[in-house]
Amino acid sequence: MNQFIQEKNLPIKVGEKFLLKNLVSYKDGEITSIEIASNDKAKIILKAFTTGQELPPHSAPGTVIIFALEGEAVIGYEGNEYIIKEGEQFSFAKNGMHFVKATKKFKMALVILFD
Repeated sequence: MNQFIQEKNLPIKVGEKFLLKNLVSYKDGEITSIEIASNDKAKIILKAFTTGQELPPHSAPGTVIIFALEGEAVIGYEGNEYIIKEGEQFSFAKNGMHFVKATKKFKMALVILFD
């Protein structure tokens, strides 16, 4: 098993508080993404969307939990749409079809749990 926390010069220090939403920045017209941790059991990715940016429909290779860190987005999951706002979470089953579209600037933490 490889090391879980990645060496990416992130301002994460053991024994100190930090805000996940401050680790990823908005970039006009793009979705920015930072993988902060990964091993064969799980992966943690931070994403920042500018208004209107969208991840097209796709599935994930494991169970997914989204943590809304800032802003608001629409999550499409298995044919239904849900609004997610800062402080809320949403989960997808392994291989569940989903999309994410920012209705406002939106930051999220994405945890993928591999079977």
